[in-house]
Amino acid sequence: MAVVAFFAVTIVTLAHIVTSTNQGCSAPAPLPNLPAQLRALGGFDQSFDAADPDELAQIGVNAASAVDPDLDGTTPLEPVIVNALRSGQPAAVVIPLEAQQVGEVGTRVAGLVSFFVGCGQRAYFGSVLDLSAVGSGTSTAFPEVGASAAAAALGISTPRLVYTTSPFTPEWRDPQSGVSIAAGE
Repeated sequence: MAVVAFFAVTIVTLAHIVTSTNQGCSAPAPLPNLPAQLRALGGFDQSFDAADPDELAQIGVNAASAVDPDLDGTTPLEPVIVNALRSGQPAAVVIPLEAQQVGEVGTRVAGLVSFFVGCGQRAYFGSVLDLSAVGSGTSTAFPEVGASAAAAALGISTPRLVYTTSPFTPEWRDPQSGVSIAAGE
């Protein structure tokens, strides 16, 4: 009886190990390196469902407000998927944050929040960028150059939005030729 129980536990344990590893996962997301404000709040070191854009947008707004008071009161726009150019890098989801322009009519993209998407379509917090703090923040969209303008400039129908070092500075690329144009900040 003890031998049967031992083998049953061993088989169940091995099955769990085999099914819970990231087999075939070529780009696991990096673990979050959280700023002190987010560590103090808690909950930002976990993974989120990358297929739930509303959840990511809300988490992005909360993170931006906590990290940078200038981004408090911003409104999330549609999340943007930015593919990794190099294999082994995770894809990213960028949440543009919209704010009313001071002294002017209209809105602008005031900040960006990134999430890296790893195996199992799990998104991990990346970082926050206050565009006004880096001398930008006058664009009304992220990326500044839209897909249709990029397609026309590249002479193709479906350009691919990719990043090399930061999802905040993507480029549009022709997947066949490798020719690219900056997508803006």
